[in-house]
Amino acid sequence: MSHTNAPHPLIKLAENDSREAREALVAATAEQFLDNGEAASLMERTLFSDILVKLYQFARQEVRLKLSATLAMADWAPVDLVRELALDSFDIAQPILSFCPILNDDILVEVVQACGYDHRQAIAERPCIGERVSHSLIETDDKKVLATLAANVTARITSADFERAMNSLSDMPESLNLLVQRHDLPPSLVAAAFALAGAEARDIIVSRVSPKIADRLVTIVADTSAEAASSAAKTAFKHPLPDRVVDQVRTSARKLDIKPTPGFLVAALMRGERDQFVRGLAYILELPTAGVSRKLANADTESIALAARAANFDSSIVRTIYETLETRAIPWTIGDDRTVALVWMRCSPNAARTAFAKGMSN
Repeated sequence: MSHTNAPHPLIKLAENDSREAREALVAATAEQFLDNGEAASLMERTLFSDILVKLYQFARQEVRLKLSATLAMADWAPVDLVRELALDSFDIAQPILSFCPILNDDILVEVVQACGYDHRQAIAERPCIGERVSHSLIETDDKKVLATLAANVTARITSADFERAMNSLSDMPESLNLLVQRHDLPPSLVAAAFALAGAEARDIIVSRVSPKIADRLVTIVADTSAEAASSAAKTAFKHPLPDRVVDQVRTSARKLDIKPTPGFLVAALMRGERDQFVRGLAYILELPTAGVSRKLANADTESIALAARAANFDSSIVRTIYETLETRAIPWTIGDDRTVALVWMRCSPNAARTAFAKGMSN
């Protein structure tokens, strides 16, 4: 009796080019992919992904939803398939845009440019989005999206985009205040931010600069506001100051010695800009850059803690600085926490600067 092997069901479906067969093929492939995806080899996952991407248009709504929900948290998901899901309608894309760990900047920028408000809002809420993604969001000039981005303190924003966002949100006081209160407010924008900000945000900005600079900012804004009010008493001002006042504040404040904030420097360090971090720290401490660089070269916990204390950083930042500077894979321990606590307990900022600068030369 002769016996022939029956063809695999997927092969039979693939040989049929009808829409119904294509839909069935995508559904069957997706089911096998989701059942075996994480355990499958890289080659198997690639083959599954190729089929799903090429036939994605034939995937029914329920198949796409299941793929999105399952792959949203999967670090093994194929990038090409994730891209298709991210560009789909929002109910399908939302889990991917909100949670998928393998979405790269190229895909996120593509989604911002190709899709609408809901997709952009989800991206603006994603943690730790890069400067390119923030730039693409700011370019939309959608104030609601910018407000969401302003509240996302983990998003990285360039100085130029920061300024553009400030201008866009100038008539949205609450969102503007969230933006100018961010830890990474560029020093070059402190004066303009102070001019635009509301009272609560101004208090925060003042707390981050020296008393001398704070007094000067208050004086400049008061003087320019009074001048503008006397020359155009009947003009309906925008909140909280007209554009010409902000421009005058910028001009008057150009010569102010506004030092970078701790958050701005840590953000630079996290972007890999170690030299900018060291230069900024040296500027705050009024110490030679080369000397500060040598002190931090070995990522010694006490030296980092002294520098942070002297620069009025928050003690919680010390570990972030240590783990970013450390190149010897020496983990942070409870002993390091104790060292930081002792530095904050025993040293005022001036005393910490003196201790940090000990033995330092140009």
